[in-house]
Amino acid sequence: MPGPVSPEVLESRVRGLQFALGELIENARRLTHGEHQRAVKLHRQMQEQTVLARRESRGLVEAATAEALASAEPAARLLADRLAPGLASIPPNDARWRSRQLVGAGTPSYVRIGQLEAGTPVVAPLLRTNGWKVTADRSEAARQLLQSVALRLIAAAEPFRLRIDAFDPRLTGMMGLLGHLTTKYPQLVPRATHTAEQLHTVLSGLVDVSSLRASRQAQLGHKRFEELIRETGRVTDPYRLIVLFDYPSGIDSLAQRDLVRLAATGGDRGICFLVHHDPATAGEHEVDPRQLLDLLTPVAISGGRVELSQLQSVPAQLDPPFDANVAAGICDVVAELAEIAVLPTIEFNRTLPDRSTWWQPVKDELSTVIGYDDRTPALVRLRSGNPALPHVLVGGAVGQGKSNLLLVLIHGLAARYDPVDLEMYLLDFKHGVEFSALGPAGEREHWLPHVRVLGVHSDRAFGLAVLRHLSDELARRSEIFKSHGNVADIAEMPAGPERPPRILAVLDEFQVLLEDDDELADEAARLLERLVRLGRAYGVHVVLATQTIEGVKRLSTRRDSIFGQVPYRIALKTTPADAQAILRTGNTAAAELQFRGEAVLNANFGSPDDNQHVLVSFADKAVLDDLRRELWLRSGTTHPPRIFHLAEPARLTDTAASVKPELGRPWTGLPIAVTEAPVAVEVRPEPGAGVLVLGDGPADALGVLSGLAVSAAAAAVLPPRFIFIDGTDSSPAVAEGKGALIQALRQLGSEVETVDKHEDIAPRLFSLRDAVRDGHVGGETYLLGFGFHGVPKMQTHADGYFESPANALQDIVRDGPTQGLITFGWWNRLHVCTEQLGYGRANVATHMFLRHPQDGVRAVCGPLVRWASEPHRGLFWDGLHPEAQVVVPFAPLRVDEVDRYVELVRR
Repeated sequence: MPGPVSPEVLESRVRGLQFALGELIENARRLTHGEHQRAVKLHRQMQEQTVLARRESRGLVEAATAEALASAEPAARLLADRLAPGLASIPPNDARWRSRQLVGAGTPSYVRIGQLEAGTPVVAPLLRTNGWKVTADRSEAARQLLQSVALRLIAAAEPFRLRIDAFDPRLTGMMGLLGHLTTKYPQLVPRATHTAEQLHTVLSGLVDVSSLRASRQAQLGHKRFEELIRETGRVTDPYRLIVLFDYPSGIDSLAQRDLVRLAATGGDRGICFLVHHDPATAGEHEVDPRQLLDLLTPVAISGGRVELSQLQSVPAQLDPPFDANVAAGICDVVAELAEIAVLPTIEFNRTLPDRSTWWQPVKDELSTVIGYDDRTPALVRLRSGNPALPHVLVGGAVGQGKSNLLLVLIHGLAARYDPVDLEMYLLDFKHGVEFSALGPAGEREHWLPHVRVLGVHSDRAFGLAVLRHLSDELARRSEIFKSHGNVADIAEMPAGPERPPRILAVLDEFQVLLEDDDELADEAARLLERLVRLGRAYGVHVVLATQTIEGVKRLSTRRDSIFGQVPYRIALKTTPADAQAILRTGNTAAAELQFRGEAVLNANFGSPDDNQHVLVSFADKAVLDDLRRELWLRSGTTHPPRIFHLAEPARLTDTAASVKPELGRPWTGLPIAVTEAPVAVEVRPEPGAGVLVLGDGPADALGVLSGLAVSAAAAAVLPPRFIFIDGTDSSPAVAEGKGALIQALRQLGSEVETVDKHEDIAPRLFSLRDAVRDGHVGGETYLLGFGFHGVPKMQTHADGYFESPANALQDIVRDGPTQGLITFGWWNRLHVCTEQLGYGRANVATHMFLRHPQDGVRAVCGPLVRWASEPHRGLFWDGLHPEAQVVVPFAPLRVDEVDRYVELVRR
């Protein structure tokens, strides 16, 4: 066994181990350093190879990308042109913006927002979506995009297929780029609104539009608005684009509620939003912008580039703004196209039933088709109950088709109902001629057989006369109903000759009756109120038509009492204020209409929920004339309507066709009344007989004398004798009338002697006086003095005579009637007549004033008489009645009328 190791030996061994370990570490260090150097060298080599590979790969990718883009660019451009046709995809600086060829080419669903670096247009869907929310690093860039998109869409869209409403609370004026169009066609681009109240009105109308479209789509089984348009062919409903600048600035909780409601379903109903959202603007009135913005497609602009959520990582260069002159030119072209744009016409014959069903007996109502709502006939039903729909209020701006609508309504009813069951009273208070074709005129001998009264250019006095007549008719029908066991409604009356016909009273521009501040307006308002209130039960239906009723004083106090009885409202295109006046407060639907002939039909007192959008059929004049002739022949009527023309004389031939002259009651003219009986004067062989015609107007004066003379001759048992003294130098037209009068009297068998002012009239007057004194007048004789004021030497002693011819005339007029000599004379002034006939005017009581100063009229008729002295009007005063009567003098006969008149009076 080995012995213990000494310390020295141990120390020596430890040192040996330390040396060996140091050598091992040194060798390891040397080996590691070499490997590290080799690794670093290899890493560097690999980095160099990687850089080379990347460069080579990038080059390959870039080459491949360039090749792909080069091959895809034509396809991308074609696709952009197809999705955004015409001006919707053309850059702002393109020369085609100055051409009119692409304006109105088609309503685009996509629109351009910019382009790629290679010039490829970038387009995105808008109109058939809920819309865009646009954010930007600069608000000006976002506003510019909204402005450009709006211009592109209105320029590309077909006329009236797009409407743009804008809200600009900060008054940036960005929509001013479309200012030319706003001025000319505000129904395409209304003036931008700035206040919450204005925005409420716009959104309220849009809510109604959205609701109506939803109902129509559900009814026809369509989910989207464009499907409805394709099915119905309806062009009157435009796409609606709402542009909001600086949202949510200026938005209150009420507007926010409507915005969210509209945006939630906008894409399906043709309503689209273009919203510039400014994140730095806090919502007002606790408005949460996310409620609206989350419903819209995001569009982000940064550093002049715009990016869409549909095209992520494809930033497009934002287009530059449009030149103001280019925009103005485009807007002018759009306005020109809108001016000539027309709706598809619905022919009137399409609204008529089969001829085998014409003139069916009236049951509970009168009904007719006035047009179509899409493919559904638009009915107007006039009925007394269940529900009560007795009367109609029609309104619309000038030139929007009101007269056409009335003609469609009138002729539609005439084709469906027999004249025995339906009478019409048609009055036109404006300067139109639409109703004139409904009566006989000139060579046209036929007329609409239902028309009882036809007022062409009616004046207020005749309108009041018609209202009085209809009011009396209500009383008459009341007695008829009582005689049948207290019948309460005309619908309860059994069919038969005792049941009175329904009455349709059409008053076009009825507000004229109520405009002046006078007694006539007061009475007209009272009668109109009574008519609409009581007429329902008695079968009297009133159609009130107007362009505007704003500012009519008499309606301000009676508006509810009159219109509260009128459930039917038909409003054609008009202003928002007049739309509400016709329909109802808050119902501005008629202001949204685009075309002439469009109308809002409402059978519930104008309630916005009951609006019906109607395209009124077109009443072609030739078609209506053929229909009237057919109905006239079918009726077999020979009695024309009572026709009244404003500022026109009456016609002797028309009166002779319906009234027979009576002996001793010659005619002075026609009354302003529904009756066709002329105003007659009692002429008996007694003192005071005769007629004094006073005032200016040779034609009217000759017309009065003509009516008196020919009616007296036609009624005489034996042909009378006429002495015609002419003291005037008349115009050729009046001279022809004098010749026609003399010819008519001769054809009636009367002896006619004429003396004019160029002869010495004095001997004739003195011989007449001698005949009167001697009782040798020789039967019924009439002295017709046409212009005694112009007879020479009537005021002075004539040569060879000791007294004036005026003294002889005074004796003739005063004493002649007892001997059978009656004087009908005309003087231009009362005082001249008084100078010739004396203070008592030879005891003649009957005066007819024409255009004469009021003081002379009051001297005869009383101090309270008001006389306007209008052309073709006379004021008749016989001293027997408490009030003077307004008369329409006859027109002098024309030569070609003489034979017809003589034939009529001899029947």
